[in-house]
Amino acid sequence: MSGVFASTAAAIGIIDKAVSITQKLSDNSPELDKATLKLELANLMVELASVKMEVISLQALVFDAEQKNKVLEEKLKDNETFVFKSGVYWKAGDDTAFCPKCWENDGKKLHMLSLDEQFTSFGDSYAKPNWYCRVCRTTFDRI
Repeated sequence: MSGVFASTAAAIGIIDKAVSITQKLSDNSPELDKATLKLELANLMVELASVKMEVISLQALVFDAEQKNKVLEEKLKDNETFVFKSGVYWKAGDDTAFCPKCWENDGKKLHMLSLDEQFTSFGDSYAKPNWYCRVCRTTFDRI
């Protein structure tokens, strides 16, 4: 947002210069000859072109901020549909758990495999219902 504030401040400064030039032109003082008048009008056009560019930059910054805000609102809305229960994340209406390690560390919402056996490092297995994440290879007890 600091870009928006800086751009706004720049636009206001340029508008102030343009207003000063128009005040000078509206004075109708006799010392304003034709050459000076043309010079001041040229300065006014330069200032107005500058303010136009600042406003365009400001529009782009506001558009980007609105897009980021929209994405964050959608993420927040999506996250509200999840609950953390029994050591894993669940989404309403979904019977498959999501890996808490992947979600909390990497922001990835990944389904886990439901297994009935737990495997040991020696290739053996024993009966123990669990959730297994194929990405981070973490096992969570299925309670």
